[in-house]
Amino acid sequence: MRYLVFGDVHGNIDALDAVLAAAQWRGVEGYLFVGDLIGYGPSPLECIARLLPLQKQGMLAWVAGNHELAVRGTVEMTGYSDEAVRTLEWTREQLATTPEAREFIAAGPLTAQVNNDIWLAHDSLAESGGGSYHRWPQHAKSELACLRTKPGRVCFYGHTHALRAELSRGDDEIVLWPMEPCGKDVADPHPLHLGVRDAGWVGVGSVGFPINEGRRPEFLILDDLDGEDWKIEKYVVTYSREKAKERAVATLTPVCGEQIANRIAKWL
Repeated sequence: MRYLVFGDVHGNIDALDAVLAAAQWRGVEGYLFVGDLIGYGPSPLECIARLLPLQKQGMLAWVAGNHELAVRGTVEMTGYSDEAVRTLEWTREQLATTPEAREFIAAGPLTAQVNNDIWLAHDSLAESGGGSYHRWPQHAKSELACLRTKPGRVCFYGHTHALRAELSRGDDEIVLWPMEPCGKDVADPHPLHLGVRDAGWVGVGSVGFPINEGRRPEFLILDDLDGEDWKIEKYVVTYSREKAKERAVATLTPVCGEQIANRIAKWL
């Protein structure tokens, strides 16, 4: 099967639509989402509406991110930025009027086992929900050890808004793998290969608020059609950032104020 693996949409419907269209064109059949569908962006309900049909069809596995946990009241928003707090408070109000969307957000687990080999987490598999950021190679040691005890072959995560992959090749050595995405309408010429004895701790980047040059939405495609040699393809797409900025300002200014709305728009 070919899976779209994606995360950190943060209410950016324009970026999400671009990624879903690109993934469909590339022949995906399943969808793996690693959290933070809401928060910051102006279209939380629209983003939920895109994923709901996939869930109903049994095509989606997903985990809650820290923004879902915050809007659920599971974690306190102490230390969250003004942009996060204001947009999450507004999102909570939106969810209160839309039961199906509220139930979707409420149901997201901290980790998910897709099958015997694939796991999902937002921030950590070993200590899920703690809000820690994975930025250093030594952190991968505990994550990969946890993955092997599950046991699993790969765990995808989000939260950092960065594409990243650390691999264990059947021994104690951990390899930081280059994750240069393909931005053309061709197959990724340099996919990450994951063998049967390998374990991978893989960051999926961000759809809605990426930190790459050009702020292009990022996603992965996991191809497990060859059971011996899995491929993880890495992609970026373009979309109308100006349209997304205009939507953010128009929608968020009345509810969050001009200053916060403009700051969020500048991040897009």
